[in-house]
Amino acid sequence: MSAEETPINNQPEAQAPTPADETDPVEGAEAEEAAPQESAMSNVRQLLPAHLAPKTKTGRPVGRPRKVDPKPTMSDLEYHALMSEEKSKFIEVDPVVKNLSGKTDSAALLATLRMEIAREAAALHFQRQENEKLGKDTAQNSTRRIDALTRIAHIELEIRKLAPDTLDVRGEKFQKVFRMFIECMRQCATETLSPEAIDLFFNRFSTMMDGWEERASDLVR
Repeated sequence: MSAEETPINNQPEAQAPTPADETDPVEGAEAEEAAPQESAMSNVRQLLPAHLAPKTKTGRPVGRPRKVDPKPTMSDLEYHALMSEEKSKFIEVDPVVKNLSGKTDSAALLATLRMEIAREAAALHFQRQENEKLGKDTAQNSTRRIDALTRIAHIELEIRKLAPDTLDVRGEKFQKVFRMFIECMRQCATETLSPEAIDLFFNRFSTMMDGWEERASDLVR
């Protein structure tokens, strides 16, 4: 067949299909540059504290949301009112408050304070023993108890400074004098009265002397 008879194919040549996994070199470079930036931002979020960390896309800071206390209900208000009333009653019968509300005596007030501190020191001692059973640290309990005992010692010294101006009717020395006085009275009654009269006298005397320490303390204040 001659060249003139050669058929002419007017259709364009088919191009080879592009593989699906091939990407644009420019887009691939941009992705490679973005990857280190995203990794660096992730490291920043891990290193920075919550309040300095970058905000999320929603605009809210990373961290725990602010706590909003609920509005108290009627039951809550009634409970707090009852507790306030109970607190007022407790304060009124407190030994220190009662001592200060009446006729204040320095020695009696110091003695009351000494007793109240001693109670607190005993409570701290109990708490220390309970913490030891549970294997907890007891250093703080011991320190507080030592401080309370030191305060008791200071109060005791102050009471002794006031001793020349006060008379402790419950003290050991005064009780010795009182027993000597009763023994002298009994001996005198034995020498002058009949046994029936002695029994009648001392029965009456014992009734009249009931609670004499409190009455005597009020007289010497």
